[in-house]
Amino acid sequence: MDACSFEQTIAAMPNIQELRLVSAKMSGGFLQPGSDGPLANAKRLPFLRYLHLEDILMYPDYWSSLISYLAHQTSGGQAISLRITGKPVRICPHVVEEIKGLAEEFRI
Repeated sequence: MDACSFEQTIAAMPNIQELRLVSAKMSGGFLQPGSDGPLANAKRLPFLRYLHLEDILMYPDYWSSLISYLAHQTSGGQAISLRITGKPVRICPHVVEEIKGLAEEFRI
């Protein structure tokens, strides 16, 4: 699925509570609306509680996009669990601590 199709699918299904992405390429602005426009600060998936990333392609500088998403998603007291499985990914200890501070549950 290309990026445009994925964005359209996510926009059409805002009530998703569990999302599993397999072999996804992480990039800046992960699962967040554009920084300008009427929905700039809206939660794209307001009911998401479980995010499972499997065999993701993650570059070191993209961890900040995931952290930004988690911070945005958990604002207002909303809980979310994150699970990363599959191929090993490199993740710095300080990034692990940041994610643990945001996610209700975090598993690698």
